Amino acid sequence: MDEDHDTTIVSRLKDPWKFLFVDMDIAMLGSTIGIALLMAGLNTFIVMAVPGLIGYWVHKARQDRPRGYVRHLCYWYLPPVVSRLERTPPMYCIRTVG
Repeated sequence: MDEDHDTTIVSRLKDPWKFLFVDMDIAMLGSTIGIALLMAGLNTFIVMAVPGLIGYWVHKARQDRPRGYVRHLCYWYLPPVVSRLERTPPMYCIRTVG
């Protein structure tokens, strides 16, 4: 019962955003896929099962990895037009040492 409440508060503030019990990025991915499947006119079971399985797969793949791992994958494996992440810093940020 001798917990340091300040440490508990700080650790809770660093938790990722949640939608119900799922991380927000997985929930957004699942809802986007679910809406796309729903608009395609597929069966209701498929519309619910496929985003759930993809969300479970992303959750398991992201386990024991640092925060921002998915963004790291997007940076390296998606083209710059899709990911909108800069490959190099702007010229005013580059500093020549030597």
